Amino acid sequence: RKLLEKSGLDYTTLRLPWLNDRDEVKYVITHKNDQYNGVSGSRQSIADVVLKIVADPTVGSKDSLGIADPATQGEDRPVY
Repeated sequence: RKLLEKSGLDYTTLRLPWLNDRDEVKYVITHKNDQYNGVSGSRQSIADVVLKIVADPTVGSKDSLGIADPATQGEDRPVY
């Protein structure tokens, strides 16, 4: 991560949770210095974030985005 930050490139890294097949878009985004919130998230939620980044490359620019359903915080295993 440090090499990427020093590179001068415009980047976005994604920190993904355990993925599930739920038919929902429900997530919170945490940033590189924030505590991750949740342990699971839907594939639809991840796709939603990726589409937002594609539509507006300034979203998450030079950041590390954690994506998860906050309702799964504290679970000790993936939520399917």
